[in-house]
Amino acid sequence: MYAGKIKTDKNCPTRVGFVVSKKIHKRATKRNRIKRLIRENIRLMLKNSELEEINNYQSIIFVAKKDILNKNFEEIRNTILILMDELANKKI
Repeated sequence: MYAGKIKTDKNCPTRVGFVVSKKIHKRATKRNRIKRLIRENIRLMLKNSELEEINNYQSIIFVAKKDILNKNFEEIRNTILILMDELANKKI
């Protein structure tokens, strides 16, 4: 999974988007399941205040890679935490 950051103006809150292309899987149900897993992980992290180090006023786009089909909920969560830590430290 990749994550990219796009700077936005100071008037809008942080936005999160998800991209799962047809190259990942041809069935829309599989692609939607991947997006739901990522979205639920982000929702729970925000609810539990695990993502406080993320700056406001930015857009974050998650682009899924092919190996995400073999990962479970916890593995996706760990990957997201690593990516968010790199974003907070501006390594990306």
